[in-house]
Amino acid sequence: FGIMNQSCQCPCGSNQFSTHGEPIVRFFCHCSICQEKYSAPFADVVLFKLGDVTVPDQAVTFGKYKRVAAIDRGICDHCHKPVMAKMGKDEKGYAFIAAQNFANPDALPESKMHVFYGTRTADVDDSLPKYKNWFSSQLAFLKLLKAAG
Repeated sequence: FGIMNQSCQCPCGSNQFSTHGEPIVRFFCHCSICQEKYSAPFADVVLFKLGDVTVPDQAVTFGKYKRVAAIDRGICDHCHKPVMAKMGKDEKGYAFIAAQNFANPDALPESKMHVFYGTRTADVDDSLPKYKNWFSSQLAFLKLLKAAG
């Protein structure tokens, strides 16, 4: 898709950060944690290499909400909304950023899939692949990460 230099922020603006790399994929996540944290049927998420994102450290509390294969979800200390999530460290890590947190979401790539669709609260009528459970969702991610290098 190409290099994206974009400004991002949490919904209240307390946490500002930016991307300066190529997005790996955009997807819709229907997991119960995303539904709760975003107060929505799903989260619209863009995945980047962690090294391509300036990680906010001002007023963000990172925490895991599951034991196994969990990502660190960063929640704003002021508005209590998602800022970004991360998995891994440095150049081997990944950043998950909600499309709504980008200054210009219209410049983002189109979504490629739905993950954790088995826990959806509403059906989505589109032609995108829908991965229902943890295993199929993880397999879809692994294929994309392998293709991204």
